[in-house]
Amino acid sequence: MCASLPRRARAPLGLLALAFLASAAPGDSARPRTFRNPLLAAGQDPSVVFDGAFYHLVQSDTDGISVRTSLTLTGLGQAKRTVVWQGGRQDSPCCELWAPELVRWGDRWYVYYAADDGNNENHRMYVLEARSPRGPYTFRGKVAGADDRWAIDGTVFERAGKRYFLWSGWEGAENVQQNLYVARMRDPVTLDGPRALISQPDRPWEQVGRPHVNEGPEVLTRGGRLFVVYSASGSWTDDYCLGLLSLRGSDVLDPASWRKSNGCVFRRDDAGGVYAPGHDGLVKSPDGTEDWHLYHANELPGAGWGGRSVRAQRITWNEDGTPRFGRPAGFDEALPLPSGEFEAEQAAASGVERRDAELASGGAAVRLDAPTDRVRFTRVRAKEAGSYVVRLRAASARAARQKLDVNGRAFDVTFPAGGAGNFGTRAVTVPLRAGENVLTVSGTTGEVLLDALTVTPATR
Repeated sequence: MCASLPRRARAPLGLLALAFLASAAPGDSARPRTFRNPLLAAGQDPSVVFDGAFYHLVQSDTDGISVRTSLTLTGLGQAKRTVVWQGGRQDSPCCELWAPELVRWGDRWYVYYAADDGNNENHRMYVLEARSPRGPYTFRGKVAGADDRWAIDGTVFERAGKRYFLWSGWEGAENVQQNLYVARMRDPVTLDGPRALISQPDRPWEQVGRPHVNEGPEVLTRGGRLFVVYSASGSWTDDYCLGLLSLRGSDVLDPASWRKSNGCVFRRDDAGGVYAPGHDGLVKSPDGTEDWHLYHANELPGAGWGGRSVRAQRITWNEDGTPRFGRPAGFDEALPLPSGEFEAEQAAASGVERRDAELASGGAAVRLDAPTDRVRFTRVRAKEAGSYVVRLRAASARAARQKLDVNGRAFDVTFPAGGAGNFGTRAVTVPLRAGENVLTVSGTTGEVLLDALTVTPATR
């Protein structure tokens, strides 16, 4: 929340990433494929959706609500930012557009966001609708129940064929504390029935700062179980953290069906220089085998709302079926890339030239301009044998053709002329065997600046 407040400037992410990449040997196939946080040097309240091919990140800023689209999860920081909405359009509220949430519902895309008329007491949830995540969007109106109380951080989830709206709000008309509420939905704009209180900040670890806060709820599911990851304590404090609600009954509207974690499940790490980690965005890796979360945090203590940046980290799972978030990684820690995501500049290469590229995932790419050029991606893992989609992101000033070799079987990939710095994506459906595979991209005709590739199941 409070996305419109000024933020402390940081060095561009590309410089951080390039400093690391330049120190690694580009031909070492055994070298781990890694990235470093932050994804966005300045940002907050990340909401991300993977549509089966691309990642879409929605953010609010002083100029409105924007969307970034990237082939890779870790490339969102280099993706072009497109402003899709500004306050006051189509009779929408003018001010303080907070924490937009991107939701796919059928064949439409919705952005749920909080806004007011300049007075915080009037913050309510509103929704936009479009046929594409990058718009154009139409204002659909306010999302509120009969009580019409203060509300922010709304999201939508489905359970047993029914859809629900989940948000943070006040019990009454005064700012005493922020609770988590859930209600049935009749359609993307209309709530169906009264709200149910499922969490309030009643534990000491949720009560740092006043007013006491539960906010930023997000739904995480696995193996038929449903969890709500939420943010606790004041977002302006260093002790902002993530809590966890576990659904133990069958009725999400019954407060007795929810069990709260005994403490923060993701908290500050002074030794690593991470403060106030919170407000999750939850998403799968490209191949669907891993769970990841995006969150915002501060690098320095006492920074409040002024120093937040957006980071990414993998979620693993405990033996009892609950998510394990671990500790937040610092900027000096290299993290493995999401499964199914590969950077060309980190692959084994022969004859190619590495180039810095502002809009490339990871800030760099490699140039192939001769038939002898090779970029070899090893340890491309498939959970089971079958058809997969390989998407290659590249730029080509003129029409070009490359060869994609998959375990010894060749596929032609054509790249239309689009400009030397204008990256586009080409998709090829290929067979993969269970376990490890080797993919090699080689030059045939023309010059290509190869950025990255992803591997996703063809049935998704």
